[in-house]
Amino acid sequence: MASRTKQKEQARQERLAAEQERAERERRQRRLQIFGGVIALAVIIVVAAVIIGSSGGGGLKKGKDANAVVGQVNQIVGGIPQSGTTLGNPNAPVTMTYWGDLQCPVCAAFTQSPGFSQLLTNLVRTGKVKINYRSVQTATQDPQTFQTQQTAAYAAGKQNRFWNFAELFYRQQQTENSGYVDENFLTGLAGQAGVNVNQWKAARNDPSLVSQVGSDLSTAQAQRVSATPTVQFKGPKGSLTVQAAIPDFQQLQQAYTNVS
Repeated sequence: MASRTKQKEQARQERLAAEQERAERERRQRRLQIFGGVIALAVIIVVAAVIIGSSGGGGLKKGKDANAVVGQVNQIVGGIPQSGTTLGNPNAPVTMTYWGDLQCPVCAAFTQSPGFSQLLTNLVRTGKVKINYRSVQTATQDPQTFQTQQTAAYAAGKQNRFWNFAELFYRQQQTENSGYVDENFLTGLAGQAGVNVNQWKAARNDPSLVSQVGSDLSTAQAQRVSATPTVQFKGPKGSLTVQAAIPDFQQLQQAYTNVS
């Protein structure tokens, strides 16, 4: 009997030791995850700062610099069908929703990343994926400024130049909430984007565009989209959200494969 009691106690001690070891292992993993998250966030911030810095960071470009950035954007999106905020073949079987804020530096980093460029070349130009941009306020602090800048971009979409406008905005960002988004900046972007500026100005007063931005915000809240960029894929096999803040092409392609 004593021997059996001793065996039970020994087994209990072994279970306790195993549980303690498992708990300690889980604590180590959580610490590593937190540390890794901090490092990843720091890397994203540095990458965004480098990209903005390399693109000038000094506001709307002029002369040769303006021609250069316009040429870059035309090369990226030129020849791809546009309709409103949608880029790509409207009959593409897979839709990628891109939640963005035009003052978001991480969005700027994403749209200028090799992964996004490869996505356009390999999946959008080939008619496999269309991208739908939707607005969610993250980096921009002032709601009125947010509505003004996003509506200005949507107004360019009335002439099927939304993506030109947005890409030019991202490439000429300044420090968010520094007051640089004014009428001169937005009108200058419209000119660079190749829209009829008078028609664009008139379209900015279209109440449906204000409603569109408001609808985007409501949908983002309902779906708990609170970070930009947030990238979602939807296709015949379902939908998913890409977890990386700045996904590379392999991650984007895998998401496409999983839903197509």
